Amino acid sequence: MDGTNKIALGYREVNFSLSRDQQKILNRQNIFDGTWDKTPSMGWGFVPLTRYHGGGPDAVLEPLSEHLADYEQLMMQYYGAGVQACYRGPRLYDTEITKNLVIKVINWYKKYREILNSDIIHLRRADGRDWDGWMHVNASHTDSKVKGLIMLFNPTDKPMQRKIKIPLYYTGLTKTAQIREKEGQVKAYTLDREFTIQLPVKLDPKSYSWWVIE
Repeated sequence: MDGTNKIALGYREVNFSLSRDQQKILNRQNIFDGTWDKTPSMGWGFVPLTRYHGGGPDAVLEPLSEHLADYEQLMMQYYGAGVQACYRGPRLYDTEITKNLVIKVINWYKKYREILNSDIIHLRRADGRDWDGWMHVNASHTDSKVKGLIMLFNPTDKPMQRKIKIPLYYTGLTKTAQIREKEGQVKAYTLDREFTIQLPVKLDPKSYSWWVIE
């Protein structure tokens, strides 16, 4: 009604004075909580590249080239959720290495744009104690065989190995699913009578990964 086409995903500004590790978990909580009553592309998030509402050096991303891992994950969290973020700062990159990182993430988003802008299924809310994540599903793809995309995160400081129940009903698949981690080798999974599979997952400490469902 006010002429805009997006609304804030939902966040408390003072929380961006927390450390980068805490901000990553908090942002995933915001994504998880803010996409129940609207599709991800209807909301926008926030990434303070410079100091915002206080906080010490561990709360900011500048200089970007010194915090590449955090910068990449914050971008991937939002793009991987289908949410566009507001980046508050004077620049998106400060060195060629940082520029190439931004280009890599944007190219990834463009490649999977259709599925990343599809409906979201909430798998587990972030709490910093165990894995968390979500998945996108679209049973009506016409130009792509991609029916889903899973984003999973390990916020702990220990390697993680799990078997995670993945609901595939809304992908439109009924018998088998072809799944690959990132651009790796495809593996076939048989859906059970509840249209779910058990996905074996290995995640390094403080890392994330993604799986494509075809």
